Amino acid sequence: MTTSAAEPAARETLFTKDARKLVWITLLCLFLQVLAQNWSATPPLPGSTDVHPLGSVQFEARPWIGWVLLTTCFAVAGFVVGVARRGAARWDQDRVLALGLAGVVGVTVLVWVVYFVQWQWVFWAVAHGNLHPFTIGDVSWSVHRVDGAP
Repeated sequence: MTTSAAEPAARETLFTKDARKLVWITLLCLFLQVLAQNWSATPPLPGSTDVHPLGSVQFEARPWIGWVLLTTCFAVAGFVVGVARRGAARWDQDRVLALGLAGVVGVTVLVWVVYFVQWQWVFWAVAHGNLHPFTIGDVSWSVHRVDGAP
């Protein structure tokens, strides 16, 4: 009677676990970026009052492919360089994956900061007479005037 010993199952390495975490965190960060990039603002035209509204400027922001590409590049670069650095004495795969993850999270934080700054900026700019302020990303605007306003 012969028995064949079952081959031991391939053990999951720390690198595999970290790579899986990198993928999930990247997807979460991309979702959070989409939330920060979908905003709208409607500041009133300069000189408008509650009694005599002159109109408003409508700003609509949509997700911008540039942020998505930058985030994805950080994740892919972290993974590819991590694979290349497997077993290295310095800057091993775990450290490189951590740097890729830091890039992904850093871009997400930057997107949220840009959202808050731009949202405040369009209100400030319109209040000071600039109806077409500079914005980053995919932001469209339109001016709506109230009938009978000068």
